[in-house]
Amino acid sequence: MRYEKRRKYTIFLEAGFGTTECPRKLEAIGFQVVCFSTPFEYEHRNQISVSDPRIIHHCHKNGYDLFTHDKSMRHTHVDIIKKTDIAIIATESFDKWSPGAWIEAFVRAKVEIKRHLRKYPRPWFAHLAISGEIRKIETITPSMFTRRVRPAEQKE
Repeated sequence: MRYEKRRKYTIFLEAGFGTTECPRKLEAIGFQVVCFSTPFEYEHRNQISVSDPRIIHHCHKNGYDLFTHDKSMRHTHVDIIKKTDIAIIATESFDKWSPGAWIEAFVRAKVEIKRHLRKYPRPWFAHLAISGEIRKIETITPSMFTRRVRPAEQKE
């Protein structure tokens, strides 16, 4: 595990966050933002599902940190995550709040998120509460293993 001081913070937003207002709010507070539809435009346009492992690999390859609404990703894909060098922030109870409310929570947690992105050993996974606090931050270690099985996800 490495501690890295990164000056550039690039957040990869999953599809549920949209492509206009949400990215602009994060850019206004000092993050670079890549939206899901940019690298996966063909699949997005044709409503083809893009698997979580593919998104995780894409973020790792490009040096992005992932902001997702899948709070179970850590349990489902820990074997893939532990081979990467990314940080994943997942929302708690995404369906109860709008994407804009989650972006506002991200904005409130900006200082804590930037501190963790800069200093916390990677890879790591954390939950973002709607109140804007980071909860359950966990370093993904080589000794962890996947407890959940989703046959459609395991093919890749």
